Amino acid sequence: MSTVALHQKYRPQTLAELVGQPYIKTALTNAIKHLQIAPAYLLTGSRGTGKTSTARIFAKSLNCLNSKKPTDKPCGICQSCRAIETSNSLDVSEIDAASNNGVDDARALIERCTLAPVAGRYRIFILDENHQLTTQSQNALLKCIEEPPPHVIFILCTTEQHKVLPTIISRCQVFNFRTLSIKTIVQHLRIIADAESIAVDDEALSAIARLSDGGLRDALQLLGQASLLDVDITAHHVMEIVGGVTEAELIAILQAISTNNTFNLLQVARVLVDSGKTPKLIISNLLQTYRDLLIIKSAPQEQALLTGCVSHTQLKAFAKHWNFETLNLSLGELQKAENYLRYTVNATVWLEVCLLNLLPGLLPGGATKTVNVKPGHDGKLLPTYGTYTINKVTDKPVDDPGKDSLLPAVATNTANLAQIWQQVMDKAKPNHQKLLAHASLVKLQGSKAILEVTPAYQKKFENGKDAIAKMLERATQSPKPLTVLIKTANLNNNGRVTG
Repeated sequence: MSTVALHQKYRPQTLAELVGQPYIKTALTNAIKHLQIAPAYLLTGSRGTGKTSTARIFAKSLNCLNSKKPTDKPCGICQSCRAIETSNSLDVSEIDAASNNGVDDARALIERCTLAPVAGRYRIFILDENHQLTTQSQNALLKCIEEPPPHVIFILCTTEQHKVLPTIISRCQVFNFRTLSIKTIVQHLRIIADAESIAVDDEALSAIARLSDGGLRDALQLLGQASLLDVDITAHHVMEIVGGVTEAELIAILQAISTNNTFNLLQVARVLVDSGKTPKLIISNLLQTYRDLLIIKSAPQEQALLTGCVSHTQLKAFAKHWNFETLNLSLGELQKAENYLRYTVNATVWLEVCLLNLLPGLLPGGATKTVNVKPGHDGKLLPTYGTYTINKVTDKPVDDPGKDSLLPAVATNTANLAQIWQQVMDKAKPNHQKLLAHASLVKLQGSKAILEVTPAYQKKFENGKDAIAKMLERATQSPKPLTVLIKTANLNNNGRVTG
């Protein structure tokens, strides 16, 4: 097998070879045939969709020496074509805007525009990641882009068009590169896999296509990485390579939720976390799976709309367990958890709370449920998790005349405390929610509440203890004032809370 990366080896060499961009292919081909060349082009779209490759092809088409005029089929073997392909052309300059984004760089570029082409017809400037140019440097280039010398052409490439000045955009012909469909990517990957003698099944190619987010370059990189396994590649291998949640693992979660089996649900979550999968990744995969379940409920036969790794057959079987309302509520819980996980120091707790909230047995307003007890391998009953209470806190005191307890002993359960803290965050102002996510409620007993806080935010929480106490009093419906104590969270090298 060639040592050249697949995305480089199979990079398109002519406009006709562009994948998944028919409008752009036709428009640029006709522009070359009719010699209607604009002074500036803006190629915008997601990463890996072909912007820079198209810019190079267009440059070769305009400067190919084996043609008397611009051609839509550059030869690829003349001195000009080879120099452009290897980024060594004197007439075609590829400029990384991220590292050449100052006003002085823009002025130097303007001075180079006055130079005539050395060997080709045009002097072409390809500005990659154009959105990273500063406002001042974009303004400096504005006049040159609007009225460049006849022999100069600008090709701007960007993944974030909204960061490009409107005055720049208005002076360019804009081509929007769309993300490729899963079907298009799979078809192209199959052609390359067969050409490279890579043994890979269709499900694995579909998994690669979904993981690439519509970018062919990312898909080819992942296929090349998978080919190094030297086995018949399956979807399971692909998910293991990227560290994603496999179909079997997602099915185990759905099975536990659909049967209201709390014990199995928490066990699966713990196994996934222990195997190195982050809570954010698990929630993200579940969000995609629940989205697919909603699609199955709405359009059972539209397999092309599915984006997750759970098969159509499995989704149809699980979709029978939930109605539209339940799926929508579940999607809301997953979205909420995904937002919290961006800031929290105790991600595993939020994962467990989110999964518990997906159980169909949990009633609106709070309900107490007993965890299912399953026998272990030796036939003995495994220890239970006891009971847990969701969205409901009792103010019944414990049998200790010396202390006022706002919660029964069960309230010290981590899931309960996280649920109470979630209520506090939900009722806080949006600008306070990000700050509160840097803390977790670790103890609530009597009139004392203990918070574990990220070290960097400890001072802010110390200054706001009174306000936090009032929010906790409202969340727990406490008849008596609470005292909040701030404790520094113990973090490991990865910034996570240790036990």
